[in-house]
Amino acid sequence: MSDFQYTPDQEIQIHREAAIRLMCQPFLSHENGLPEWVKNSAAAYIRVAREPDKRIIVLFFRSMHKPQPPAIACLDFVGMTSTQIERDFRHWADPNAARRESAPEARIGELGGHGNGGKCYMTQMFEDYSYLFTVRNGLACKYGVKGGSIAFGYVPNSETGKDIQVSNIIESMKSCLQIVKCDLTALPYSVQSATLAATGFTFFCGIAPRYWQEREVCQRLIESLLSHHQMITPLQISQIYVIVNGVPFNGGKPLELPRINPLPGFESPRTISVPDVLRDPISNQNVSTRNGSALPSGHIKIFTSDKNMRFGRGGRRQSRHTVTFHTDRSGVIGKIPMNSLEVESNFRDYMYAECFLESLDSFQQNNRGPLSESPLTRAVENWISAQVRAFCRDLEDRERKIIREQDKSELVRLNEWLDHWKNQFLQEFMQGLYGEGEGRPNDESKVLPSGIPAKIELVLTNPRAGRGVYFRPIIKFFDAANHRIRPVPFRWINEDNNVAMIDEELMLVRTFSFGATKIYAETLDGKHKSNTVSLEVVRIFEIRVVPHEIEMPAGTRRKFEAICRLSNGLEVSNVYLAWMENNPSIARVSSAGLVYAFSPGKTEVTATDEICRSDVPAIITVIPETGRGEGKERGKGFPKLLISEVECAPGEDIPPIFRSDEPPVHQRPQDIDKVWWINLASPFARYYYTGSTYGVDSEAWRMYHVERVIDVIVQVALSHGPDSEDSLDPRQWIHRSAEIEADIRQRAIESLKDFIESGETQA
Repeated sequence: MSDFQYTPDQEIQIHREAAIRLMCQPFLSHENGLPEWVKNSAAAYIRVAREPDKRIIVLFFRSMHKPQPPAIACLDFVGMTSTQIERDFRHWADPNAARRESAPEARIGELGGHGNGGKCYMTQMFEDYSYLFTVRNGLACKYGVKGGSIAFGYVPNSETGKDIQVSNIIESMKSCLQIVKCDLTALPYSVQSATLAATGFTFFCGIAPRYWQEREVCQRLIESLLSHHQMITPLQISQIYVIVNGVPFNGGKPLELPRINPLPGFESPRTISVPDVLRDPISNQNVSTRNGSALPSGHIKIFTSDKNMRFGRGGRRQSRHTVTFHTDRSGVIGKIPMNSLEVESNFRDYMYAECFLESLDSFQQNNRGPLSESPLTRAVENWISAQVRAFCRDLEDRERKIIREQDKSELVRLNEWLDHWKNQFLQEFMQGLYGEGEGRPNDESKVLPSGIPAKIELVLTNPRAGRGVYFRPIIKFFDAANHRIRPVPFRWINEDNNVAMIDEELMLVRTFSFGATKIYAETLDGKHKSNTVSLEVVRIFEIRVVPHEIEMPAGTRRKFEAICRLSNGLEVSNVYLAWMENNPSIARVSSAGLVYAFSPGKTEVTATDEICRSDVPAIITVIPETGRGEGKERGKGFPKLLISEVECAPGEDIPPIFRSDEPPVHQRPQDIDKVWWINLASPFARYYYTGSTYGVDSEAWRMYHVERVIDVIVQVALSHGPDSEDSLDPRQWIHRSAEIEADIRQRAIESLKDFIESGETQA
């Protein structure tokens, strides 16, 4: 022990307001603040050991009713005394505030905290003021704070706002309900019963919530509550009702967490004890998980889900797709997303976990998110990753056994036929690109002959687009001999200009609002009309660009996939977006994700629309141009098409297993110019291949299989185009590439129509 001696100051100096505002930063939104009110109400029930069926919490949302501003409120039927307000509630950063006056049998630790969240929400997120009105033991208190202030006080003062005698608790409650425009008789029956039987209650209310836009705001906030990690325990142990403008939400039924059904055969969680000593992966030193032997041992529970949790519909499953950390003292102290674990398996997306370890208590942060970094927390997270990896390996082994041999054989047969067809198709198509056959697409650098149109062909490379995105449709004119000719004057016909509009001078479509429209073109004399194409402008919640990083020689082409999660939970990749490069002199990307490498260097690329943006930029590294062969030599020995989990690469003995968040068609570094994989772990591949409604013999699977083959053909065609294309400027090349992709898709679908409809593989 050191013999260092000093005389500590008797008072710790701190700038109170600055410190409070700093600790309140995690609660600068209704999505993070309102769950704190709900958690506090649930904790109040646990403190008094109220029976589970009598733990009723009511949330109220009141819209603007001039001259009254909107309001948000939370009601429970426990109540506080002035002693609790002054000793516990008004004290900031008191970790024991939630534990005092607990019944001996109450497990208050499950909802412990720092004593900040509810107050932070009240001080920051309401323009006018917020307050609590509470009744306990026949006495009422009104305690609140003005918007923007951190100084709470009795309303209007302690003489008239503290320990006021209440003769009729029902009338007091009715007065509170009037604030949120609600009548007692409109409440659900169980809430009415709780009201009539109440001996106390607490009514939290905020007036004029910040950032409150009337349209759909209540629905969005309710959805966020169902996906917030602080709401999981309150929803499990309480009945939480919502009233919007005096009308019960959800038909008067309480909110419910989505049920997560386990994978068949794994109905019980896998429980594993935490070793007493773990190794820190950074310092490589051993750390104790029990503070020597002073604390009890811990354990983790790993649960499974029968549906993908990372991309679950509506965002509710994603909120549970975490490792949550618990201690007896403080309850839920933090969480990390499952996809932050070092686990290379798609089965990770079908798991969630709970870790119970007392020694982690001192590492919780104010927002109860990731724990503070330390040798112990690093060691624990590294150990959890290892346990999840081991569980995933067991599931992968089982999956290999589950896939029926006859399905494997049929899948391999279909894929071999499509691989052979792909090579023939590419050989013919690439000869056309090099000018050795019919069908070479024309570009803007070539002068088309004039002629009399007999047919107009309109193509969109993608059927969907984000909002606020520009892209160029492809239109071609043909004469009676089916030769392409120069366009004649024409006009665009668009079914719904509110969804998208076409700039006829720039030949660009711009999207404006969510919805669907149909587009076609016709000559000015009205004699000839193109085919009609459909365009859907979709609401995007998440964008992931795959692959995350590519390396390509200057002058070559590749294609990014932007995986978009839509509002209906679907994941799609064929969406027009705006692509932004931080250095377009190195590489450029079209609205369809087509990449052209210009000069050596590195650039970051993001995909976006008006609302959503890819969180992690993709990296393009352009290396100096390498010898790629001349003209006719290209197109020989095209990469082989194989299926993950079923087929092996040349020289390998075990089929690879990819993650669900890797591209639908994928290449490992060792596969370049050798193999393209159809990723069987991709969510839609798994859905069509193993789903009970479809399967390998279904038309849905064949269509999906064909789409992935076309993706490979497009990649090969763009990567091995003619040298003469290098002279095109970016605008010309991007337009030309879109034409090539559209041409490939149209020809391939026409060629494979019989295969898609019937599975016919005869030549």
